[in-house]
Parts: sequence; structure tokens; C-alpha cells
Amino acid sequence: MRPVLAALAAALIAGPALAQAPAAPKVVTGAGEVKAIDAKAGSVTLHHGPIPAINWPAMTMKFKAPPEALKGLKPGQAVTFTLDPASNELTSVTPK
Repeated sequence: MRPVLAALAAALIAGPALAQAPAAPKVVTGAGEVKAIDAKAGSVTLHHGPIPAINWPAMTMKFKAPPEALKGLKPGQAVTFTLDPASNELTSVTPK
């Protein structure tokens, strides 16, 4: 019974501290290279560097993006981008 009470007490003490954790940023920025574009699907595959604001290491991944963000992009092109971490969708992509 004592371990259960100790765990309950620890949870009650930690609860307020956890509730005050900073919120994730609404938009983060990154830099990378275009690997592929799928205009029909509205997506772009990027190899991006680390994004410390959301604790992401460098990786290659596909992102949804609005059609206007995909215009003029080409594979191999270096870009900067903004990302909504809540949806993992790009809000803008800008060639370097």
C-alpha cells in the first residue's frame, strides 16, 4: 500500500509542474534540400537539417504543402521553410 501512496503523492506534486510546461511553437523554421515534389498529392520530400525547436534530428521526410509553396521548386534545390509542428505541414518554402 505504501508504494501506491508514494506514487500518488509524486503524481500530485508533479501535476502542477507538468501543466506549466511551455507550449510547442506554432511555427518553426528549417533548412534543407528538395528531394521530390508531388504536385498532385500536394507534398514535397525534403532532406532537412536538425530542427532544435521541436527536437528533430536531420532526416528525409515528406511534408504536405499548399500548392503555392510548391511552385518553382526543383529536386536538388536548397530551401528554407516554415513548418506547423502540430500538423507537420509546411506553411512556406523559399529557395535559397
